[in-house]
Amino acid sequence: MMLGWAGQSLLAENLEWFIDAKVAQEKAKRENKYVLLDFTGSDWCGWCMRLKSEVFDRPEFAEFARTKLVLVEVDFPRRKEISDAQKQANTQLASTYHITGYPTLIVLNQDGKAVGQLGYVSGGPAAFIEKLEQAAKISKTAAAPASDPDPEPPRKPFKWTPPPLPVPTHYGSLTLKSISGTKARRMVLINNATMMAGETAKVRAQDQDVVVCCKEIRQDSVLITCDGKPMELRLPRRYGFDP
Repeated sequence: MMLGWAGQSLLAENLEWFIDAKVAQEKAKRENKYVLLDFTGSDWCGWCMRLKSEVFDRPEFAEFARTKLVLVEVDFPRRKEISDAQKQANTQLASTYHITGYPTLIVLNQDGKAVGQLGYVSGGPAAFIEKLEQAAKISKTAAAPASDPDPEPPRKPFKWTPPPLPVPTHYGSLTLKSISGTKARRMVLINNATMMAGETAKVRAQDQDVVVCCKEIRQDSVLITCDGKPMELRLPRRYGFDP
């Protein structure tokens, strides 16, 4: 039993995560798999950390991913250092798929077409895999590798071309753009920052950074402090919530 547990843990630890979406897509096409893009804030987003510990680090998910998925981490950390080129690539991907909150997971088919989207799923690997299969209509049968009877000719070394720099976004005064999640797990998007109650972040407003602390999320407004000054932000229109 101990050997079996150790083997499962090793399987989860050895799960490969790419940071280059193009390389991952090429691998998925060769192996007839799907690409899973994980848009995450790995060192500050609470729900992202829970998804990693409850699902991605579990051997059940590793076994599923080994036959069906090529995994890509699209990270937006606040403390961990990543290269400027990687920041640009991640920002371009987030813009392409209109990402507004974390975690967001986009599923691409073998041709690079988005076929599904989901977020945090409670209940561990089994519940997550079920939601993933429903969202992307992934077959429950194992994917068969594409036939390749002839040896693959040598390929030229991959040369990464950085995407063009995104056009800087101008942010005006602090604005509550959206409230998402269930009643018990709400998140707000204020200008360029996604937060939950109790979290603090630097927010871009009037072309400068201000420190915003999310105090309380209500049905159509949020109580915050901005550089220590309390205030309430309201939605421009009413949003509903899951019961």
